[in-house]
Order: sequence, then structure tokens, then C-alpha cells
Amino acid sequence: MLKLALSQLRDQPRRYISVLLAITIGVTFLASALLVGSSSTASLRNSIGATYSQADLVIGPSSGSGDTFEAMTSMAEVAGTSSEPGPLQDVEGVKDAYAHVVTAVGVQRPAGAEGEGTWSRDSDYALASTVPEDTSLVAEPLTDGEYPAAGSTTDITLDERTAENFGLDVGSSTFLMSGMSADAAGRKVTVSGLTEVSQNPSAIGAIQLKMDDALAEALKLDTVQAMTADAGAAGDEAVDLEEMLGQDYAEYVLISLEEGADQAAVQAALQEFAETEGMAVTVATPDVQAQEQVAQIAGSNVFVWVLGAFAVIALLVTALVISNTFSVLVAQRSRDLALQRALGASRRQVRGSVLTEAGIIGVVGAIIGSALASGIVAALVAWGSTNEGFGFLTFEVNPRDLLACVAVGMVMTIIASLSAALAATRVSPLEAMRPREEAAVGNRAGALRLVLGSLALLGGAAALFWGAADANLAIAVAGGALSFVGVLMLAILFVPAVVSVAGLAAKPAGVPGRMARLNSVRNPGRTAATAAALLIGTTLVAMMLTGGRTAQQQMDTIFAAEFPVDLQVELIGGEGAASPADGAESAAQPGAAADAGGLDAAEALTAQQAVTDVDGVDSAALLLPAGVAGADAGAEVEGAPVFAAEPEELRSVISGMPAGASERLGEAGTILVPNTIEADTLTVTGATGSVELETIQSSSSGIRPVMTLEDARGIGLESGTVGDGQAAAAPQLWLDASDGVSMDGLQQLNTDIAQAAGVSQDKISGDLSLRLMFSVVIDGMLMVVTALLAVSVLIALIGVANTLSLSAIERSRENSLMRALGLTRRGLRGMLALEAVLISGVAALIGCTLGTFYGGMGAHTVFGPMAAGIGQSIVWPVVPWWELAVIVAVSVLAGLLASVAPSQRAAKLAPVQGLALA
Repeated sequence: MLKLALSQLRDQPRRYISVLLAITIGVTFLASALLVGSSSTASLRNSIGATYSQADLVIGPSSGSGDTFEAMTSMAEVAGTSSEPGPLQDVEGVKDAYAHVVTAVGVQRPAGAEGEGTWSRDSDYALASTVPEDTSLVAEPLTDGEYPAAGSTTDITLDERTAENFGLDVGSSTFLMSGMSADAAGRKVTVSGLTEVSQNPSAIGAIQLKMDDALAEALKLDTVQAMTADAGAAGDEAVDLEEMLGQDYAEYVLISLEEGADQAAVQAALQEFAETEGMAVTVATPDVQAQEQVAQIAGSNVFVWVLGAFAVIALLVTALVISNTFSVLVAQRSRDLALQRALGASRRQVRGSVLTEAGIIGVVGAIIGSALASGIVAALVAWGSTNEGFGFLTFEVNPRDLLACVAVGMVMTIIASLSAALAATRVSPLEAMRPREEAAVGNRAGALRLVLGSLALLGGAAALFWGAADANLAIAVAGGALSFVGVLMLAILFVPAVVSVAGLAAKPAGVPGRMARLNSVRNPGRTAATAAALLIGTTLVAMMLTGGRTAQQQMDTIFAAEFPVDLQVELIGGEGAASPADGAESAAQPGAAADAGGLDAAEALTAQQAVTDVDGVDSAALLLPAGVAGADAGAEVEGAPVFAAEPEELRSVISGMPAGASERLGEAGTILVPNTIEADTLTVTGATGSVELETIQSSSSGIRPVMTLEDARGIGLESGTVGDGQAAAAPQLWLDASDGVSMDGLQQLNTDIAQAAGVSQDKISGDLSLRLMFSVVIDGMLMVVTALLAVSVLIALIGVANTLSLSAIERSRENSLMRALGLTRRGLRGMLALEAVLISGVAALIGCTLGTFYGGMGAHTVFGPMAAGIGQSIVWPVVPWWELAVIVAVSVLAGLLASVAPSQRAAKLAPVQGLALA
């Protein structure tokens, strides 16, 4: 059997080219899906989870935990510092536990810099974090110099972008300004090293520096001394150090393990320790933590679903491509197989020979496909990472995935060949050597194919609609695959008919056009086989393009609903800024008043006009404090500040409102509220009275209640005070950033806004950085997938060209007979070209139509639940018309090019010589 199989492969290699290409294409799709999945995980670590990518384990607040700020302070306390380790360091297997504690400081501005600083007059806002004892935990690698030495109160590292902007280098000196007083003394420091810019969304818009614990403590003392001096000069009571500085809080704790420590055991021990201490935290790996962060913010783990669906679909399409192509090959060899049996070969030997051929071809094709996928994805990721804002893209390959792809390719090829070989050996040798009856509507084979194909199509479509409506991805994918199998089974019945209709357009070409139309439908099996590969390829490509474009738009919609305001500016007068601890505490307590006096209405209006002129700001809405929320808002929001704004301004900065709510936004008698307030009305108490307003619910939980200025004046807005004895909140600016704002330009935008508004940069908040980060991650992955699919189309078209070439070679006697009957060489070439164009064009059109449908259904299945959360009942597909038009055009061109070589050979072959071919 092995000898016979090897002789077949050696003597007739051209026969196996189409199968080899089919396997290569299928495995390339499958391996590419797995590589995109592993690379996206690595890219997530370099973007959203960049800060903890170097850790073995990460401790963070549990999702849904009640008091996040309490959990963050507890984490900082149990982790301790490098100089004073906490009890977390004593857990067996822990090498270092690093609590990421951030301190806001000012960095001296360069000499000659225009405008005032964003921290004080002469300094810019910066986020300072300490350096762990195990410096391998630091995510941003050094580009020059070294980290601050242990115990140093003079060394810092800066991100290289800030160093370039400030004209600093390793060895340069500058000053750090600390605390909440402009009179706090500056502390001279030396730049000991430069680091890459952090991809952490919370740090993107600020200067990033690192220091030792000793310098952090010294800066705290500088703050206390300045505040004590201010209090003494004013005759106030002495400053309470503990009350002034508050508690340190950590966003997360990074854990590095001792060499040889069992990660799972340490993870369980840390979780047990946290539960014993009563901490609402979760211990996870960096990958899981990154995925959880996506899920918490976007409402669902989109990447796992989308890429998982991509891998499953690629696997199914791989099976279809290989099975269809190998079945055609074995069917074409039915006479050869029958002859072998007539000469004495048993059925078992014939099947064994076919299976051996299939195994060899399967392994070779799978290896080529895996290698090709690795090269394509690696090249695309490398190219994508060179584009601005996509530096986080990282290629990562799991060897087990590639081995699985090789195994899948081999097994699928064997299974496909087994079914075809069984079909070929079930009949007697003499019967198999007779001409085969092609499936047609009027014969038994056609009737059986029609029944089975119709059942598969209808049953699969029903399952697809059910899965999409129920958001059940497994059912939807299974239904889609089954329905597509039905389409392929029915292709031999409807593709020739569609080609015949399309062939009417070839009539103006004369005899070659009419002959091309007749030849394309004279052998339905050959026409369907030629179109099948392109039909499968274009369906998959159109499906992924439609699904990708729909996913892109849907994620933009979801982000707009989750982050309705790009940036918020708290207009607090005077110099200096609140400590990070105070800022976090006020964020955790919505009802807390501002820690400094807000600007009056005239000053706030001036700030609004200045900020509106900033490059990168499209519009700005001024929100003036108008009152406090009543008891009907709920216990968590009762007493929280309520703001007032002009309706037009409010509409210009709010995005992602639920259907029907955006039209009511800004109407008199209404109030915009977060989605945590479910009441239909909300009572607002102002300086001179109260008013009950109809609520317009936002899709976000982080938005403040906003009423109209007209309603606010009715409860005493002009008096400038808030009713019920509450302290007045500071005015705010809500900003809509320009679409052209990039990750790299966010720091400069924050600086410009702070200078224009006359506030410290720490008074600028908002989730624009997160929104940009997620958009960049999704755009990057879609860019890789789209480019990958574009290359895959070209690969698939090579397979189509090969099938057309084989078809033309098999028809050498027919072509020679037409030449003998008077058809010119030019006419023969034109006939073959038109036939190829007709089949390719029809296959591409059908594939694009099916792919658009499947892509839309898949997008609704994945994003339906999230869309329902923002009031969108149906996820409508975004049809990529231009891309689909390009696919059809390229397919037609490929069909034309595929006919060139065989038509040239057919035209050069003398009629007598061609008729003599066996």
C-alpha cells in the first residue's frame, strides 16, 4: 500500500496540487486563528495589563466588591514597602509583593516653557510610583541608566517621552514639588534612568516617574512641613499628619514567586490569606487579570468570544475545504481505483493506499499551512506594531497549537479520503469504470442530494436563528456550519443555473461567449467543483469582514454608552492639588464636596471659553452646581451634588445615550441620571426650593446628575449656594475630544486643558484613556485579522486557478474537437477565459452574500446581550461594500488569469494531436 501510494504521489504530482492547496489553506485559517488569539493575549498584556505583565500573580479588588477603596488600602497595608515589608511577604513561595502606590507630584518645568504649569506655576503634574525590591516586576524596561538605588532620596527615573520634552537625560537634575501647597519646598533630584512609556491607561495622560520608598516618604514630610507652616502663619491649629496624608492605597499588588514555587499553590495560599484578613480581593494570573479588566469595563469578555468563534469557524471551514477537494480527487480517480481492483487489489488495499496518500499529503499540507500562518501573522503584527499607537502589538506562538493544527490537518484529510474511498469501493470494478452519472434534479443522485442538502440548510438555518436570538454561540456556530454544508450539497444543483443566467452577459462575445455559457453548465459537477473552493473562501472572508466591521462599530457604541463623557475638569481655584488618597476617597464617595473653593460662574465661563479653544477639544459644556439629590435617588446617591448645564452644550458632549433618551436630553423638567438611579422622577433641592424632575437614564454608572439651567434657576441657582446646608460643589467642564486624539497625544491634551482652565492636572478625570486603549487594541486586532484574510483570499485564489487549470487539461480532447470543427485559437482562448470569469464571478457573488449573512448573524450572537444593555434590540450588520466589491473584482481577475496558461496550451495543441490523447 505504501509503495503504491508513493508511486501515485511521484508519478502524478499535479493531481494532488489542489488537495495540497486545500489543506494548506484550511490549516492556514485554523493556525492563523489560534495565532491571532495567542498574539491578542500577549498584546493585551502589553496594553491593558502592561503594568502587571511581568508578575507571576496579581492581586486586585474583586469585581462587584462593595468598598473598592477599602480593598485598595488593605492591599497597600498588607504588602508593605521594600523597606518595611508587610505580612503578605511572609506567604510561602512569595519572593516579593509590590503594592503599586501612586503619588501625585510636580516636576519642574523646563526653562522658557510657555504658560503656567499643571501642578503649580512652575511645575507639571506627574504620577510617581515606587520601585519594588524585585525590579523584574517593573513592566516598563529601562532604555538607559538604572533604577533608583535602595534608600535613595535623590534618584528618579523618567519616561523617555517626558525626558525628551523636558530636555533631561541620565545624570540631569530637576526639582520635584510635593503636597497640596504651592509653598511646599522643591526637592532636587537626579535622573538615574529612563524607561519606556507606560501603556497603563491610568498613567497615559501624565508624566511617569519612579522613585524609592525613601524619597516618597521624604516628599510626604515636605508636604506636612509646608502645611504646618501655612497653618501656623494663619493662626490655625496644628496639622494632623495622619489626617492630612491619609492612607496609602494600591490599585493592585504584583507578586513574584521564589524559584521552583508552585504557582497554583501560592495562588491558593494568597487567596486564603486575603479571606482570612477579610479583604475583598482576587488573586489571578496576569492574563486572567487582563481579561477580567476587559470584561469589567466592556461588559463582556469580547476577545475570548470573538477569537474563540473565529477558531471554531476556521476549524469547520478547514474540514469542508479538505473534504470537498479530496472527495473530488478520489471521484476523478474512480476509474483508476476500479482498474486496480480488477487487477486483483482488494477493497482493503485500495482504501489503505488512498488513506496513506491522504496521510502524507495531510501532514505536508498542514506543516506548510502552519508555517505559512506563522509567517503571515508574525509579519502582520510586526508591520502593525510600527504604526503610531499600535506599538503594543506582540506576536506570540504556542507550539502546542501548531502541533494541534498539523494533527487536525492530517486527521481531517484521512477522514475526507476515507469517505470518498469507501464510496468508490462499494461498487463493482466494471460499474466504477463506466461513466458516472452526475447529480441532477432529474436523477436519483440529484434527488437524494436535494433532499439531504435541503434538510441540512433548513435545519442549520433554524439553529442559527435560534442561537442568535438566544445569544448561544455554540448553537449558532453549529447551525451556521450545518446550513453551509447544505449550501455546498446544493451547489451542484444551483451554481450551474446561476452561471447559466450570468452567461447571458457573454452573448455579445459571439460564438466563444455562447460556447462558454454552454460549457459552464454542460458538466454541473465540474462547474460546482471549480466554484466550491472560491465559494468557501469568499464566504469566510466576507463573514469575517462583515463581523469585524460590525464588531468595530458595536464596540464603539458600547464604549460611547459606558464612557459618555471623554474628559471632566473640576474647576477649583487656587494653586496646588489634592492628594491621590483624597481624590480616590472622593471618587468612592459621590456625595463628598470639593476640597477647595470652586470658581464663581464668571470665572468658570472664562475657563470654558479657554478650554474650547484648545486643539483637540471639539466642545465643552459648563456644569454649575445647582442642588443636591433627594431621598428618591437612593441611599448611595442621596445628597450627591446635582449640576445644571445648557441643553445644547450638554448634548454636544454626551454620547451613547439609549434609544429614545437622546431626543429628550436637555428638555425642561428632565434630569440626566446614572443608570444606578431607577426611579422615574428625582427631587432636587436647591438654595430656594425643590423641584421634581423626570429622569433620563444614561447607560453609564459613573455620570453625575445634570438638570437644565432653566430648572436650576427656579430653585435659586443665582444665589451660588446649595440648599440643606450642604457645602457648594465646584463647577465642572465636560469635554468632547476630537476624533483625531491619539494615545501619544493625550498627555499634551491634558496639559493644554489644565493650563487653559487654570487648574492642576489632577483635576482632570475621565475614561478617554481607557476608551482610546480599547479602541486601539480592537483596531489593531481587526487590522491583523483583515490583512490576514486578505492574504488568505490570495491563497484561496491560487487553489481556484489550479482547479481551473486541471479542468482545462482534462478537456483537451473536447477543445481539440472544437478546433477541428473550425473554432479559432483566439476563439478557444476567449471561450476558456469567459468560462473561468463566469464561474469565478458567480462563486464570489454567492460567497459574499452568504458571508455577509453569516457575519451579521454572528455579530448579533456575540454582541446581542451587550447591545440589549444599552437599549439596542438588534445588532444590524455593517456591510463592507467596498471590500466585497474588491473581493468580487479580484475573483473575476483571478479566474481570467487562471485561464491564461491552460488556454495557451490548448491553443498551441494541434487538433489531431489533442484528439489522440488518452
